[in-house]
Amino acid sequence: MSPGRSPSADRASSAGRAVPGGGVSPARVALPAAAVTTAGWAALVVVGPMAGIALMVWVAENRSGAPAGDALRLATDGWLLAHGVQLQTATGPVGLVPLVLSALVVRQLYRAGRNSALATGAESGLGVARVAIAVGIAYGFLGTVAALVGSTAAVRADPASAGMTTGLVAMFCAGWGAARTAGLGAVVAFRLPYVVRRGLTAGAVAAAAVLTAGVLAAGAQIVVTQEEFRSVFGSLQGGVVGGVAIVALCILYAPTAAVWATAYLIGPGFAVGTGTAVDASTVQLAPLPSFPLLAAVPTGPASAMVSLVLAAPLIAGLLAGVVTARPDGAADDSDPPELPRWRIALGGALIAGPVAGVLVGFAAAASSGPLGRGRLAELGPSPWHVGIVLAVEVAVAALVGATVARTAASWAAWSAGRRWSPAGDASPSWTDRLPPVLRRLGHSLFAGPAAEPRPAERVAAPRPAADPPDDVAATTQPPRRRAGER
Repeated sequence: MSPGRSPSADRASSAGRAVPGGGVSPARVALPAAAVTTAGWAALVVVGPMAGIALMVWVAENRSGAPAGDALRLATDGWLLAHGVQLQTATGPVGLVPLVLSALVVRQLYRAGRNSALATGAESGLGVARVAIAVGIAYGFLGTVAALVGSTAAVRADPASAGMTTGLVAMFCAGWGAARTAGLGAVVAFRLPYVVRRGLTAGAVAAAAVLTAGVLAAGAQIVVTQEEFRSVFGSLQGGVVGGVAIVALCILYAPTAAVWATAYLIGPGFAVGTGTAVDASTVQLAPLPSFPLLAAVPTGPASAMVSLVLAAPLIAGLLAGVVTARPDGAADDSDPPELPRWRIALGGALIAGPVAGVLVGFAAAASSGPLGRGRLAELGPSPWHVGIVLAVEVAVAALVGATVARTAASWAAWSAGRRWSPAGDASPSWTDRLPPVLRRLGHSLFAGPAAEPRPAERVAAPRPAADPPDDVAATTQPPRRRAGER
């Protein structure tokens, strides 16, 4: 112990690092230990419940006498499939991703990157990159082990491909979480040009609006075709345990159906097998597998009522245009909000189209994959077609929306400024020549509520100077001289 220091101070300095304020920062953990711990926990949170459900199904209905290890291997294979790892079976490759599990995987890996950054004190770009690489290597090792453990004669995954795929997914998600924790996301965003930031925000809004429309369209289609849904579900005759497993599969693949419905609304549609096409104008189908969600696939061209829903991408584009043309917040509540310049509003609208196309195209790629070879080798929408078509639709509609919104905001600001002069008298304009009804209608549509008349400025009359007190006057006036004094 150093002279002049207490034992508690020595323990505090050995457990942490001194900070300028006089306190002690939390103890830092070695990066390999943090990466292995967070990556292992992220995998266990997803695989553990899946293994538990598989064991419950195995215990409830074990007619085939299969060992319990097969149930655990099934959970491991499902975990690999959620990362986009293709499984090789006797009927061909299986790569249709259950997006519900994928969302859970992304969430846990994001938290792994965040917790690793907090534990190691990563605050710079280099520290964030080290966290992402460390978590990716640890998670990729777990993916390789899972491929080796889960391989059977019927289903197997390539260990090298599994390790590479799971490692890359973990590196991206963990890097995202570490960057958000270190605050690098805001730094990078503020370094971008202002028009680019507006375009990114508007594109994300358009993509979210289109995907929401797809969710609503898929739910409405399932409600309309509920009789077919029940018929397919009853034909499977899986019993209680089998029925629960089928319902679980329908829940896991419900986001996939929503993305397919989004592609249908955008225009390119989707495929349910090789040589098939499902879009609003033509439907070419082959015999479908007996799966309840596939009973909601349209069997004919869109009706007049359904055709109205096809305007969802255009509505999303108009919304993106309004976002790019919205006024900026004022620094003070007394100041009016500042309108963006025309080049910013229109430039952001043009950028919003490709951004929305990339986001929804990525969702289309995640919802596509094979279910064996032959007829079911092609399932889902084409990411390129969906992304390009949506980018054009959103860009054109966003230009229109930005133009209308910016013009309306400019008219409202100009009309509010021209309605009253600083002296309080109404300033004449060409709108005063319109009939009263049209003038009121125009003000209500474009100018908003009528501005209050400003009171005329009053010029205060100068106040007469008050007579100074006698004692002050006596001190300020020069003394009188007597006769004979010089």
